[in-house]
Amino acid sequence: MIPILIAAGLLFFQQAAAPSRPGVAGRVVNSLSGEAVQGATVILRSRDETNGISYADETDADGRFSMQDVQPGEYSISVRRQGFAFEPPGATGAPAPNLKVEPGGGRQEQIIRLTPLGVIAGRVLDSDGDPLHGVMVDALAYGYAGGKRTQRSVGQAQTNVNGEFRLFGLRAGTYYLQATGERRFSPFGVTRGAGSPTYYPSAGDADSAGAVELRAGAELDGIDIRMLATAARYTVRFKLPSSDIGNYRPMIFRHGGGGGGFNLSFVDGMFIAENLEPGVYDVVVARGENGKQSYARQTVTVVDADIDGGPLTFSPATNVTGAVRVEGGAFHDLSSLRLMLRAARAASFMGTISAGVKADGSFRFEQAVPDVYDVEVQSREVYVKAVRVGDQELKDRQVDLTELAGPLTVVLGADVGEVEGEVKNAAGQLVVRARVNLIAYGAHLGRNDLNRFAFTDEKGEFKVKNVAPGDYQVFAWENVPVGAPQDPEFRKRFEKQAVPLTMQSNGHEKVSVTAISAAQVDRSSQ
Repeated sequence: MIPILIAAGLLFFQQAAAPSRPGVAGRVVNSLSGEAVQGATVILRSRDETNGISYADETDADGRFSMQDVQPGEYSISVRRQGFAFEPPGATGAPAPNLKVEPGGGRQEQIIRLTPLGVIAGRVLDSDGDPLHGVMVDALAYGYAGGKRTQRSVGQAQTNVNGEFRLFGLRAGTYYLQATGERRFSPFGVTRGAGSPTYYPSAGDADSAGAVELRAGAELDGIDIRMLATAARYTVRFKLPSSDIGNYRPMIFRHGGGGGGFNLSFVDGMFIAENLEPGVYDVVVARGENGKQSYARQTVTVVDADIDGGPLTFSPATNVTGAVRVEGGAFHDLSSLRLMLRAARAASFMGTISAGVKADGSFRFEQAVPDVYDVEVQSREVYVKAVRVGDQELKDRQVDLTELAGPLTVVLGADVGEVEGEVKNAAGQLVVRARVNLIAYGAHLGRNDLNRFAFTDEKGEFKVKNVAPGDYQVFAWENVPVGAPQDPEFRKRFEKQAVPLTMQSNGHEKVSVTAISAAQVDRSSQ
């Protein structure tokens, strides 16, 4: 097997020669059976991105790989093989552990274990038990985004003429299957038909769905979904200022998520949203005319009848100007900063817009959608202390562009500090590669932009930089789903195990934390 070097973005074959430097070799095996995994690509990636060289090799029939003449330094190892997952030890999301290659250190032997992925298969049937062709089936798993627990699709398949589907490449875990009908594409987006969205085995919502437990490498068959009959759907109409449909771009959001299958169209000067289930919706329509943008927003509640929402009122996009001021520390490179306006409401035509800061501290957001935004800074070295319009400080640093009068002053704090410490388990042993979360509490509760995280090193120690002044709770986890510590409902179960910490301006704090075990996290999610 001939190793491949990765340098300056290119792959080339290493010349055969007597090794003058240390080597790295080993074997890749199936974590369940212990059998060799052939054809896996093993990558030794240098931690020195500027001067380091990275290496790669492919395993042979015995699962072996070998890289000779390796430049001394620190490396991470990763492995790729279709049908398997490479999961380094430690908390989820932790960087791969370092491999240190010393000058004259000889050849290091590594055993790398890959976890086989699984398969879920079955059929989609109608209410009479007949197979449905062309139905989309999603494997949904719970995860965390924006501090909330939510379902996301991690696999998708379409049924064949016999109504059969096969979802492959799935990690071990708990899944909820949803059949949503054949996807159809139009100029206004994706629509779906063929019955109401149905969860396995035959449920109309996620709360009533049956869970599918998949073990590593397992193949589950016979997971059949019986589609629900089409539920009552309704239509909402709005009058447009003109009939030039080329000027308009519509979007529709259901409060709380879910739903789907919307049909959006323009007919005779009307904007029409069809196929809506009962619920509360936000309708957002963008209008472009003479190079200028304007936007209309309406909230409608669909109960048991079609709705005539009347005329849509459009508000023009606006330019937002202002200046940055830094307090509490030395930060002079203002031109390296970017400010962001992040939509405070989920239903927004544009979720986030950004603007660079000039050397004199001034900034300008171009053509911002009239909406309510949180002001954030894209930097870890400073944080947003306050946002002002004239002498008025805006509550919660939120800007309402539908009524903004005057330029903004964004006050940034540079008086950040540092937290270091160690993590031990309940037995008093140091925990390597544990996740540590600093969560803002007290007056800053809910300020996700102030939250920080780190992982412990090989000594069970961690260091967190750029921590804003204020009160925090420090959590440590043996393992935890990525994003879960940002969710207040998830954290509530473990708050008694957190360590309170108060960071002073430009402070330095030390703390020792006991890790919350992976078993505790697993029990809490059941």
